[in-house]
Amino acid sequence: MAKNLDYIAIDFETANSKPTSACSIGLVGVVNDKVVLEEYYLINPQEEFNPYNIEIHHILPTDVEGEDTFDKVWEKIKGYFNDTTVISHNAMFDFWVLKSLIEKYNLERPNIKIACTLKISEKVWKEGLPNHKLGTISKYLEVEHNYHNALSDAYICTEIIKRSEIITNTSCLDEVMESLGLLYGRYNNERFYLPKTRFRKINEDAPSNYFKGKVVSIIGKPLTLTKKKVFEILEIKGAIINNGVDRSTDAVIIFNGAKKSDLIALSKVKESHEVKEINEEEFLKLTNE
Repeated sequence: MAKNLDYIAIDFETANSKPTSACSIGLVGVVNDKVVLEEYYLINPQEEFNPYNIEIHHILPTDVEGEDTFDKVWEKIKGYFNDTTVISHNAMFDFWVLKSLIEKYNLERPNIKIACTLKISEKVWKEGLPNHKLGTISKYLEVEHNYHNALSDAYICTEIIKRSEIITNTSCLDEVMESLGLLYGRYNNERFYLPKTRFRKINEDAPSNYFKGKVVSIIGKPLTLTKKKVFEILEIKGAIINNGVDRSTDAVIIFNGAKKSDLIALSKVKESHEVKEINEEEFLKLTNE
């Protein structure tokens, strides 16, 4: 079933402020805008419950006694995280929790694309809402919602995608992301980074070449071209031009006079994954192939 899902929405609730303290997870799978999978698990975090968290989600320590720890739950759900698109509301939180749990139990990393319905909703409903919390959005959309129940929260994420498709006149999540200028995040064996706003439009029709589909950062100032021309060439080649150097970067074009701060950022990124460094001469060769 997992391989046939268009995407799966997830939501975690935690016992305390630590990301390793997940006490529940909700999962909602979607195909052709229809919910085809709903799963909810209580999780024994084997950690102390904070009264503040209990007040939010109403899960008590006694509720998770005898429930599986996350590594056991992962065995049941990990198939949904193989070559799949996974969404959540405020991806920074939910995928911080997921990553922390994967590391806590030394589990195999998933291979997923990440989308954030918080970022999507902030672009789709720029005005008219006091905030973009799930409770506010569910009221606005007039959808029944049990706020801070992990399954209900995950379901509202799917409603946000469906309404966004209508508003942006698109037919799938990929098109919603493209129309709003958003890039997916990634979590796999090589790296982890969250969704972000795209710097420039992507030329999906570019012929096959080294730069197509790669996230490319530019530092320094070219000697033989203007920076505007460099951007134009990369756009034609289908590159995803990144504003700065971060964990999403696949390649960095290093021109003359690169700032020390950019070189330091590049050095730190290279600690997490391989980044191809390209000088001006190499760039000209690659783009004249």
